[in-house]
Amino acid sequence: MSQILVVGEDSLTCALGEQLVKELLPNWIMPTAPINKKGITKLIPEFPRFVKQAKFQPVLCIADNDGKCVKELLDKWLPKPLPPNFCLRLAVAEAESWLIADRKSIADFFGIPEKHVSKTPDNDVDPKRHVLNLARKSTNRELRLEMVSQTDISKQGTGYNPHLCHFVKMYWSAQRAADNSPSLARAILRIAKLAQAND
Repeated sequence: MSQILVVGEDSLTCALGEQLVKELLPNWIMPTAPINKKGITKLIPEFPRFVKQAKFQPVLCIADNDGKCVKELLDKWLPKPLPPNFCLRLAVAEAESWLIADRKSIADFFGIPEKHVSKTPDNDVDPKRHVLNLARKSTNRELRLEMVSQTDISKQGTGYNPHLCHFVKMYWSAQRAADNSPSLARAILRIAKLAQAND
């Protein structure tokens, strides 16, 4: 049975990486919990270590591209050559884009009509703000109070990441979301190649 190491820029990308493995690689195991680097500035210096690790086991790393050119970021961040078992995928523009892309599930989660959820999240300039706006409309009082700051509605509350990580674990579907997110669809294809290479 194949093993895979999951690394994330933050808790939300860790949750996404873990769910991608569970959904797309159901027969694989994660021997350790996803590694949360707690920020892209802490993840970047660690890339050479994870690339070396990929020589011994597959590594899936998830981060945001923050609206920047993916090719330029990869050229700047990653050593060459890359082992085939190292897989870095960047959500365009943020992890929230991939969440929003599963429109039905996130609408149900917030208890709002699906029409309020973006159909093209990869094109959204600020997906996090879009999620906050959805949370503010939620029929669930707990989500409204905990996900949105009570002092500044443009900022996330203390429950923002915990609730979204719970959403990913319990409700989010990568396959459904891929229909509305080209960057996620590409990530799924890359993970499929990873699976084929390790059959």
